[in-house]
Order: sequence, then structure tokens, then C-alpha cells
Amino acid sequence: MYREEISMIQIGLLMGSFFVSGAGLYYHGFLLHSVAYNPWAPLLSGVALSVIPLALAWRFCARFPRDNIVGVAQKLTGRWLGIMITLPLVLFHLALPWPVFRIAAELLVDVHLNQTPPIVLSTILLAIACWLALMGTEVVTRTNDEHLVIIFPLTVVMFYLSIADIRPELALPLTQFDFSYWGRLDFYASLMVFFGFSLPLFLNDALGHSKKMYWVILAVTIVGALYLLFTLFLIIGTLGMEMASSFEQPLKVKMTTLRQMVFFERVDIFLVLLWMFPTITAMGAMIVTGARAVGQWLNLANYHPVIYVYFVIALLARPWFEAFQHSTQFLRWLGPLWGVFMIATVGLLLILARFRREKTVPSAGTEGE
Repeated sequence: MYREEISMIQIGLLMGSFFVSGAGLYYHGFLLHSVAYNPWAPLLSGVALSVIPLALAWRFCARFPRDNIVGVAQKLTGRWLGIMITLPLVLFHLALPWPVFRIAAELLVDVHLNQTPPIVLSTILLAIACWLALMGTEVVTRTNDEHLVIIFPLTVVMFYLSIADIRPELALPLTQFDFSYWGRLDFYASLMVFFGFSLPLFLNDALGHSKKMYWVILAVTIVGALYLLFTLFLIIGTLGMEMASSFEQPLKVKMTTLRQMVFFERVDIFLVLLWMFPTITAMGAMIVTGARAVGQWLNLANYHPVIYVYFVIALLARPWFEAFQHSTQFLRWLGPLWGVFMIATVGLLLILARFRREKTVPSAGTEGE
């Protein structure tokens, strides 16, 4: 419906930013809270579980080239039923930035701006993301591309500085397993870091070669899983399992240890940018995809009014997310629900499309006879 063009590489980089943002802000906290020891098992289990929505996402992109999940749902089930089917996913996209920016504000306050109320910083971050979304999908992706010029060198710096104080024995034992994480909500909340491939579902109409989207989704997932493995090793190898599991943002704590062994002052402030830039662009992508969907439902010429209304609603809902615990608890429930609805919605649409195709092919053959 909206004439916007982005490449598969750009959507892949957006998903990569979603990974980097999640790893720095909430993933490791949820993961380490889900298990008493040996966090490697839940990490690998999470990667394995992510294959289910991953496969559904790339199958959807290949099955419906140049069309997004909103348009497909309306074509298969009608306008109003299509809206009802996709409404939960749209709400997840629009709701995610609120707690994420509150958690990101906590990171800024703890590391540097300790006299600034977190709610002020979260509002500023949300305003920047909404401003990017107003510029359009293409601007969000190009901004994300430019951020990579900063993110990649910062990642190399972070890894290089972090290796010196690692004690590999703290990451042991590797052969003792605690499978209690399967029954804990934190484990399923941590899976949210893999849900960046929800973006192609909403932006498939802007992709020129979506039939080969599976290469991008698979590559981003593999690289993202390796990133999570390495950052988890940095955390456990420095803090140990017992200490790391006591923090909501253990990777932030790991970064603050670099203050004692740096070649220039307060390098941890510099490294905060490693998560702020991808967080803003990834959440900007969530806002613009949600706004595009609502605009498509309402047949709006552009989705700018939706973003204005969204920002006002976010300001009104701000008091509920003012407490850090409220935001983390919100994410703790949003992650599992998002995964369930994503699998159910995409799976249902693929089944309906298959059923309709099987129903129309025989009738076409009968007409030919």
C-alpha cells in the first residue's frame, strides 16, 4: 500500500540491531534468572526453539512476495477478520518500545547520567524513535546502516578490552545441566531477542526479492546466536554465575568493570552507544511497522497521524512504566505471548493459503475439462 523500497540486506541489518539491543538490555538478565547453573543449555535451547517461528517467517515471505502480513490476512479472511487476526502482533510491535526505552534509560542513568530521572531519558529516546518513524521506513533502515559505522568498531573495542579479565574456569561446569528453565517464564521471555524476524512479515511488501529472505533470516540468526554466546561468556567469565544472575542487566555490569583497565577515561560511557544506537533504530522499526499496519487498516494516505497518536498514548501511559520493575515484568510476559501469537498467526495464514490453493486448483481443472 505504501510505496517504500528497502533491500534484504537492510532488513537483515535491522534484525541484527534487534539482536544487539536485546543482548545489551534484557536477554542475559532473563536467561540467567531462568537457571541455577550452566546457562549454556537454555541459550542453545532458545536457539533451537527459535527455528520454529524463523521457518514460518521465511516461508511466509517466500509464499507471499511483495505483500505483508496485514494485506495477506485481509485477502484470505476478509477485512475485519484479517484485522482481528493480525491485531495482537501489531500491538506487540507498538508496545515493545515503551519498556525497552525505560530499561535503556536505566542503563544511561547507571553509567553516566545519574542525576537525570530515567523517565525523562526514556521519553527522549521514544521521541527520537518516533521522529525516525515519521521519516519513513527507508529513513529508519538508512539510519541503521549508518549506525553500523559506529557499532562495529565499538564491538571490536568491547571484545578486546573484555578478554583480559576473563577467568574461563568461572564458565564451568559444562557437563552439569539444570533443566528447570523449561518451567520458568524468564526463559521464554529471553526468546524475544530472536523475534526480530517479525519485521519482514510487516515489511515484505517493501522488499524486492523476498523469496530469498530465508538466507538473510538464517544468517542473522546464526550470527546473533554467536554474539549471544560470546557475550554470555564475557559475563560469566568475569562475574561468575552466582553474581551475574543477581543483576537485571549483567552485561552492563560487565562493561562497568572496564573502568579499571582502560587506555582512556570512562570507556564504559563510550560503549553505551553500542546499545543505544541499535535500540533506537530497532524500536523505530517496530513503531513504523505498527503504524504502517494501522494505516493500512484505515486506508490512510500516509501513516504519520498514527505515529502522532501513538506518541501521545505513550506519554499518557508513561507513569505505568516509570518503575524499572514494571517494565521488566511487562517484557517478561510480552515475550512468550508474542512468540505464541506469531507462530499461531503465521501458521494459520499459511494453512489457509494452502487450503485455498488446493481448493481452487481442482475447480480450475474441472473448468478446463
